Amino acid sequence: MSEFFKSIIIVACTIIGTVLAIKGYVRLTKKDIKDIKNESKVEIIKETQSNTILETKMDYISKGIDDIKLDNRDQCRQLNVIAERVTRVEESTKSCHKRLDDIEKK
Repeated sequence: MSEFFKSIIIVACTIIGTVLAIKGYVRLTKKDIKDIKNESKVEIIKETQSNTILETKMDYISKGIDDIKLDNRDQCRQLNVIAERVTRVEESTKSCHKRLDDIEKK
């Protein structure tokens, strides 16, 4: 073969090698970008799931606090009723003692 054909083959192989290398680089870059996007999507999904779980737990805690508040209000009402009854009993006892004192004096 002549030197001319050898040099053309060498140049052609060099060009083909360069083109294939560039194509491979572009392909890997696109794949890396796609992988990064997929990883970002996975991270976003995980973060969303975590936030959803936290919100659910916070709602559960909030409902528990509301129940405790209602129970506390109910206990306060019951305590007020008992306090009124104790006051009436004390008044009745006081009245009873006065009557007993009056009976003893007679």
